Amino acid sequence: MDGNYLPSKPLIYRIEKKFGICRHLIVPQPIDALVLQILTEDIREPILKNQPSKNAFYSRDNHNVRKPHKIDEYGLNWRQLWQKMQKKIYNFNKSKKLIITTDLTNYYDTIFIPELRKIITGFVNNKESVLDILFKIIETITWIPDYLPYSGRSLPTTNLEAIRLLAHSFLFELDAIIKKKSDSSFTRWMDDIVIGVDSRDEAVGILSSMSDILKSRGLALNIKKTNIYSAKEAEFHFLIQENKYLDSIDYDYYLKHGISSISIELYSKFKQHNKNNQGAKYFDKVSKRYITAFNKIKSRKLSKDVPKLFNEQPNIRLNLLYYLSSLGYSKRTSEIVLKILEKLKLYDDISLFSISKLVTDWTVPSSGDGEDFIRKFIDKLKGFSARRRQHFDFYCILWVMTKYEHPESLFNFITKYDYI
Repeated sequence: MDGNYLPSKPLIYRIEKKFGICRHLIVPQPIDALVLQILTEDIREPILKNQPSKNAFYSRDNHNVRKPHKIDEYGLNWRQLWQKMQKKIYNFNKSKKLIITTDLTNYYDTIFIPELRKIITGFVNNKESVLDILFKIIETITWIPDYLPYSGRSLPTTNLEAIRLLAHSFLFELDAIIKKKSDSSFTRWMDDIVIGVDSRDEAVGILSSMSDILKSRGLALNIKKTNIYSAKEAEFHFLIQENKYLDSIDYDYYLKHGISSISIELYSKFKQHNKNNQGAKYFDKVSKRYITAFNKIKSRKLSKDVPKLFNEQPNIRLNLLYYLSSLGYSKRTSEIVLKILEKLKLYDDISLFSISKLVTDWTVPSSGDGEDFIRKFIDKLKGFSARRRQHFDFYCILWVMTKYEHPESLFNFITKYDYI
């Protein structure tokens, strides 16, 4: 750098959580993402040396790039880490009478950045210039409501290791308290915390201590999501039997000997899961695992349910689109996409964008059923764009037309609909 670096404003998009309520996600400019990753490489090791417990997890971007002599938990990918956390929960069920589950209220949004910097400064010595750049980027890429000044509170919600590492390290003090009071019978995935205890009094004591330490940092437990479960209740909320079943599937065997029987079995169990487990804490996570299972064996058994699932369960939309992507284009899958759009209630930016990506990733024939599908699909996109007047919707149309329409048609569209 020549000393003139300044971070740029990021791309901000919305993703629906539930009932039309959206989270604002941040996509930094490539140069800013690169700088953040380089800075993270420089400060990661001293930060993690201060981690009081290996029972707390966060995801590493370069999880598969390891040297043979450097094998540790942070060499695992997200799914391996999540399964490791689940196995710890199974152990609690065998050795503890009760399980506490809790998380923090609006964790990323309530982190006070000056306080976070003080903590990080204590972990990494003599790196003030690195931290200056790091926190300047954070300030620039954080979403701020229109016409309001930067408040100094909130980490940007983005899929970058630097941000996850900072959020992870802000809770080291909490980890130390839980480790001591629970005798290490706990696990934490970012702000999602599970603790094994032997009595309700013990649980209340730990929660009280956690609340005190969090308040000192301007954070708070999410009371609505704080529960004390018996072993039987925990088995339901963590969907332990479903996880064990999914872990037991030998995908290679079925791909070699035929998928008919496992497809029928998976579909039956998935339907039961949707019917019986809606109130479970890990309902969405296990739903995603079922979809991944269908994906791995390339089974079309789930395809008829995709439109209904897509519209009713926003949290699994991307997984359903990955599933359709693995099946590839066909008359049947194209009809599924059109059915999704027929009833889709859009409150975010990412849903239509992801559907458009699916269609552009497919290789759709330029004649016959393929030509008819693209025409109907673009008409649906135009309808959304005209009603909502959102720039992301317009980008979706341009994206699809760029691949499947003649350049002259694309030019005429831009000229005709420049008001959208």
